Amino acid sequence: MNNNLKDKIRGIIFGAAIGDALGFGTEWISKQQVTEKYPNGLHDYNQITRYQKSKGMEGWFPGDWTDDTDQMLCILDSLLEKQEIDIRDIAAKIHHWAITDGMGMGRTVYTVVHTPGFVENPYQIAEKVWLDSGKQWAANGAVMRTSILGIWQYQDREKIKDNAEKVSRITHPDSRCLGSCVAVCLTISSILQGETDIDGVIAKITQIVEPYHPEFQEYFYKAAISLESLDLDEGLNPGEKDCVGYTMKTLGAGFWALRHGKSYQDGILRIIHEGGDADTNAAVAGALLGAKFGYSNIPSRWVEGLVYREELDAKIERLMAIMLRH
Repeated sequence: MNNNLKDKIRGIIFGAAIGDALGFGTEWISKQQVTEKYPNGLHDYNQITRYQKSKGMEGWFPGDWTDDTDQMLCILDSLLEKQEIDIRDIAAKIHHWAITDGMGMGRTVYTVVHTPGFVENPYQIAEKVWLDSGKQWAANGAVMRTSILGIWQYQDREKIKDNAEKVSRITHPDSRCLGSCVAVCLTISSILQGETDIDGVIAKITQIVEPYHPEFQEYFYKAAISLESLDLDEGLNPGEKDCVGYTMKTLGAGFWALRHGKSYQDGILRIIHEGGDADTNAAVAGALLGAKFGYSNIPSRWVEGLVYREELDAKIERLMAIMLRH
């Protein structure tokens, strides 16, 4: 494992966590409200204060991440312990996190993990919740945590695809969620394998995920055109349909950043200033940008400002050691 590969792996994981921690400052507010709250822009964790005493976030403080990274770490911790994809173990870890912490947990995950029988039969419970929703729930709670699966077994694309689907199904069985996870994971694995033609990678990924749902073509097109076309704060302005938290919007945000972000910092800042489900959008964008630009190109103040950076770094070291043995 050469230094460039290590830099990218560390960049993916830290990139997701930093995007989550920064994006929390503009989560669930409109783009206009972002401008009003941060007239000079949001650039550092210590500017974020609005959630400290609301929405069950009393334990949060600047530089802390939220549910996006916590659930990614449920997957990572399972990999470190089991050294394989163990669906029941990942489900148990998500359940334990949900009942002991659960900070920032979305509606889909909350409903699924609190339904009796989840730990024993996560697929069955997740499918029931989805069917009870009229097959309408296609939230971004799976794609936000999935980037770690683009690293594990990154040289085997079929396993990447299979793992992404399996772990999505723990809580999000909708085909739009499955395809979103597959798209992110296969893109990360392609970059880790040395692909540098980002446009070419995205074109291949688009073809792979199009069969999952017709909207993939639409959102990849929007991501190629402009950030504004994704309308990431749709539902937070008067008269709009509530689309905040939709997996396709988060996927679009990530791929817009991958294609158009001039650096890790540029891509993340552009995403979080759009508002909407900004921490999740930035977690996915951060993972993809981290793969492209590497850990060494993430601003050091953002790394050093992460509350649990040392613990995260230790987990990454353990992961790379295991990957070397496999």
